[in-house]
Amino acid sequence: MTQNADLPPLAEYVDLNDLLPQVEKHFPTLDSIRWFHRNHREELGRSGAVIVVAGRLHFHPQRFTKIAAEIGREIASRS
Repeated sequence: MTQNADLPPLAEYVDLNDLLPQVEKHFPTLDSIRWFHRNHREELGRSGAVIVVAGRLHFHPQRFTKIAAEIGREIASRS
């Protein structure tokens, strides 16, 4: 396992239900967040936007929104 000093403190990560109010303008349901995670799992994990602790997903809201915008830009540039 690699150490990444760039990761935010664990206390800044939230569960899925706590992420929703912070991103619901673009991800209006829990299922929309789950879908996005399924389709972009690698990018979200690599960026530190999503981590797994004790077998549960935890999201960093600021990193999640940043990587979502970056993924959206990449998809738009391919269209």
